Amino acid sequence: MGLRLPWKWRLGPSHSSERAHVMEMIGEGKFPEKTLFCGDAGFVGYPLWSAILKCGQKSCHFLVRVGANVSLLKESADYQLGKNGRVLCWPKAMQSKQPPLELRLVKVRIGKTHVYLLTSVLDPAKLTTKQMIKFYKLRWGIEVEFLGLKQTLDRAMLRCRNDQRLLAELNWSIMAMAVAELFALKEQLAKSSQTSHKDRTPTNPAKRSLANTMRAIRKCMRNVNDIPEPSEDLQTLLRQALTDSYQRKGSKDARYRPPNPDKKPLGKPKVRRITAQEKKKRRDIEKNLAA
Repeated sequence: MGLRLPWKWRLGPSHSSERAHVMEMIGEGKFPEKTLFCGDAGFVGYPLWSAILKCGQKSCHFLVRVGANVSLLKESADYQLGKNGRVLCWPKAMQSKQPPLELRLVKVRIGKTHVYLLTSVLDPAKLTTKQMIKFYKLRWGIEVEFLGLKQTLDRAMLRCRNDQRLLAELNWSIMAMAVAELFALKEQLAKSSQTSHKDRTPTNPAKRSLANTMRAIRKCMRNVNDIPEPSEDLQTLLRQALTDSYQRKGSKDARYRPPNPDKKPLGKPKVRRITAQEKKKRRDIEKNLAA
């Protein structure tokens, strides 16, 4: 997320399940130790979260936004919703098979919206509230990249008519976008390391421009047989492939946005007190696992 570059992806029809794609990637992929998976409100559920916690060296965690589509349990009677407290994810369908997942629910404010973030990192010192907000905001950078794929690279409408060739076209389009931006990021990092320590400013991948990156590559390809000027070579153009640095004075949102009847408020997660029967089931499962 920090580099705003895709790590892995899956393709499928418009009605395919994104959660199923994620579970497939988790089952097949190899991820670095202590990976933190960040997701929006659609990536919820006991099966998905369990798969994340079990992947790799069992040191992976997750951070997701939750709402009324999630039901959780509380053990304490004085628990307050979102006050950095412990909760349990234990659907009734799993109560006779698997133990509950111990999680941490936090209520934060992002912009004008109150957001509920759920994480498997139970220690607030290892993942603070500020870090949770920062990571959740970084997730939006990947969404911007796919918007660039549709608009900048003009892949909102694919050209192939055969379904298998269509998937190949989309797959190579994502790969080409990632490789082009990786080249630009490499040059921008090199430029940052070559400057003096006094004038050095850390390279921000969020300032990288996909449109300017593609303009630099296309310009060099159109003049592939020419000897470029010192400031017109591909390396220099890629280093300059950044977004505008001016300060926006007004909102970027459209003045009029028609209401979307399909988009409903996410709401608050449902948290109820754990029952005595559920406590007994939990103790029994923990005894069986310990044995």
